[in-house]
Amino acid sequence: MNARDTARPAAAADLWEQWLGIWNGHYDNAARIVADEVTLHLPRYGMPDPAGIPDRERLVAWIDAFRSSYDRARFRTVLGPFADDGHLIGRWRFTGDWRSGRPEGATAAPGTTVEQQGVDILRLDAAGRIAEYWLSDDLLDVYVRLGAPLPTHRTAPAE
Repeated sequence: MNARDTARPAAAADLWEQWLGIWNGHYDNAARIVADEVTLHLPRYGMPDPAGIPDRERLVAWIDAFRSSYDRARFRTVLGPFADDGHLIGRWRFTGDWRSGRPEGATAAPGTTVEQQGVDILRLDAAGRIAEYWLSDDLLDVYVRLGAPLPTHRTAPAE
């Protein structure tokens, strides 16, 4: 951590809680903490092409689509957040009761409880808003729990 990070730990924790708040359905947080344009870096399996989520509005729509597959959907902090030179990093845990639909081909009964863990890395812009997002998660654990076929490989965008 640098001096700037240690001087504002409450601000980092507050921003992290607002970020998880978006994932917990408090979409109004997005206008305050997410930049108009955002760059996503998502796992290649079971995720949409991040090029299709270039802004705050589509980010919120993607989060809402994820949440729509679950009752009692809840994200909570497991570790962090850690702030370092314009980045915020934290580990989270998701729990929810699967409704049905996504992932396609799942054989579990609706109401099956799932758990997923992951790490979010957030790059902040000069205004302190989230401008870039890296996700690392255990989504394949959810596929296994729900009896879903493993996702097919998503073609990487041309470099």
